Amino acid sequence: MHPNSTEARAVLAVWTDAQADAEADFNEWYNRQHVNERCDVSGFLSGRRYGAIAGRPRYMALYDTTGADILSSKPYRAALDNPTPWTQRIMPSFHNMTRAVLDIHTRVGRGYGSVAASFRPRPGVALPSALADWLVSDAIPAVLDQPGITGAQLLESNQQRTATDTTEGRLRSEKDSTVEWALFVEGTEPKLVRSACRTVFPQPALQRHGTGPISRGLYRLLYGNDALRKDFA
Repeated sequence: MHPNSTEARAVLAVWTDAQADAEADFNEWYNRQHVNERCDVSGFLSGRRYGAIAGRPRYMALYDTTGADILSSKPYRAALDNPTPWTQRIMPSFHNMTRAVLDIHTRVGRGYGSVAASFRPRPGVALPSALADWLVSDAIPAVLDQPGITGAQLLESNQQRTATDTTEGRLRSEKDSTVEWALFVEGTEPKLVRSACRTVFPQPALQRHGTGPISRGLYRLLYGNDALRKDFA
C-alpha cells in the first residue's frame, strides 16, 4: 500500500499496563510525544489511546495505517531505532504488553466514539471462520444499530509482525505478546456500549461461534491525533 494513501487497511493495536512509579510520566509522554511522533511516520493515519473503565490492561492504543507493510518500513524502523531521551526513560515501565499488527477485516461506521469495547483472544488463537462469518454477516451490522454506537471493526492478523529487535523494543523489561485477531465496538457512553455488547455479543453466542477464552475491556478515549494535525503554537 502506498504510504500517501488515506485509506486505512491495517491497525497497530497495543494493550499495556505501566509500572506504578512511572505511570504519571508514562501518560504525559504518551499524550505529549509518543502518539504524535507515530502519526508523523509516513503511512500512519491516526493514533488514539485509551484508559480502562473496566478490564485489564489499564491502557490501549490503536493506530490506523495504510497497510501492514508500514510496520516494517524504513521510516518506522528508524523511529524505533532512534528513541528520544523521554522514550528511553519510559520504555522500561511498560508492563503486561500485547502488541499486534492486524489487517482490517471488516469496519462499519464513520466516526470515532469516546468509549471503546475491546475483545481479544489468547495469544496464538486464530480467528475461527464460523466466528468471522457470524460477526460480518449478523453481529457487526446489528451492533451498529444499537443506541449510541458509532462504529465497530474486526481485525485479523496477516502474520506480518512488527519489528521487535529494535532499540526501543530492547529497552522494555518484558517480552511483548501478540494476538491473531481483535474486535472493537465504539460508542458515546459507557452504559450504551456495555448494553450494545451484552445484547449483540453475549458470552454464550461468542462461545458458540468458537471464540474460546476471551479478554474483554471497556476503555475511554484519553488522547487522539492524526497525520494532518500538527503542533500549533
